[in-house]
Amino acid sequence: MSAIKDFFKKKKTEAKFKLAGGGHKLGETSAAPAPRKPAKQQERAHPSQSSQQAGAAALNRFAGQDQKDADFQKARQKALIKEKARKELEKEQKIEQEIAKIKEVYGEKEDVEVEGPSHLAAQGVYFVSELVGGEPASREVMKQRIKDFLYAQLEGEMGLTAVLIIHTCNSPRDRVELCVETLSKYIDNIVNNPAEPKFRKIRRSNKAFKERVAALEGTQEFLEGCGFQVRQMEGPDGQMEDFWVFPEENTDFESLAAMRDTLKGAEPVSAELDRGLIVIPPQQKMQRELPSDFFSISKEELKAEQTNKKEMLERESMLRTKAMREKEEAKARRKYKFCLIRIRFPDGWILQGTFGVNEPVSAVSEFVISCLETPLPSILSDSVTGARLGEGDYQATLLDLGLVPASLINFCWDPEIEMDLASQGGAPQLYLREELKMGHI
Repeated sequence: MSAIKDFFKKKKTEAKFKLAGGGHKLGETSAAPAPRKPAKQQERAHPSQSSQQAGAAALNRFAGQDQKDADFQKARQKALIKEKARKELEKEQKIEQEIAKIKEVYGEKEDVEVEGPSHLAAQGVYFVSELVGGEPASREVMKQRIKDFLYAQLEGEMGLTAVLIIHTCNSPRDRVELCVETLSKYIDNIVNNPAEPKFRKIRRSNKAFKERVAALEGTQEFLEGCGFQVRQMEGPDGQMEDFWVFPEENTDFESLAAMRDTLKGAEPVSAELDRGLIVIPPQQKMQRELPSDFFSISKEELKAEQTNKKEMLERESMLRTKAMREKEEAKARRKYKFCLIRIRFPDGWILQGTFGVNEPVSAVSEFVISCLETPLPSILSDSVTGARLGEGDYQATLLDLGLVPASLINFCWDPEIEMDLASQGGAPQLYLREELKMGHI
């Protein structure tokens, strides 16, 4: 144990000796070391003009290198965009080649120049009205026909005809709705409070009445049809004024309430789009130019806009992606209000009709069925893409399907019908009704 204690005692002594610092000779006076004098700081010399020029040249070299790197990145990005656009164009060209092969197999015949009825694909957009009858006419002419017809019916049935005049001959729609609401409130007050004289009269000079009711066509005739009469009565200022009055002796509140309900539930008499049915025989040249009625803007405005954008589109043609082109095409299609649809039958005859761009594809199917000699199940497909129209969604609009402003559709029988015809020895097939073909001749 003593050896261990001696070992640790020795270690402690050595540690104390090391902490004592540097030694000195005996007899030598101990003194604190003299402090070091700080080194004198040398003044920084101002760079000469040549040094400044050399530094500026070095900075310019660095800046030039940065610009070269930025230009290289831009050139690389541009090359990538061009390469992507080139691949998309190649893909589209392949699709077009496949379409051309399909057309070749289908047997598309070359157009033969014959004298047509007009240089336009359609004479215009026309409307018809089942209520009014008569030949198809332009929208404005048909509106006037409907208005004249309604006013001619006032003598026989004033109240009900006046309801149709209010809804049909006034615009905008919110103004008509406010008028209907105001008249209904007048009648409600009388029906719910038959003993209150104040509810039986309406001052004609009242501002709200003049703006909401009297300013619209058909309102005077409606009030007369309900049983109101114009009478002179004392107004708020003591002067005699004209009032619409529902007489006290009139207690037919049931008929009055019925007129109110009729007014609230009525719809305007509107003209329907005429299909403009045209039958084109085989090999007759199809006109392609659309009349101005098809455009939401005027034809001149559309041509001017196309001219202004032509150069810009040519410059960007190599850099626009497919998504950008589709977006531009969709925007252009929204300029149309109507669509020209042509249905090509296997025997070469073509059926043409006019449709609204927001009509469902089922409207085209119904139009075709109404013209068939034998209305059997059939298939309509886009002549360009080969896609079946309305497959899975017969409520899709013509605008949604990209058929605007004009499209050629192929007709064929349902496969089961084709098999039945084949089993009968391939008898001659009749598609369009014979009177439609004769009407063309």
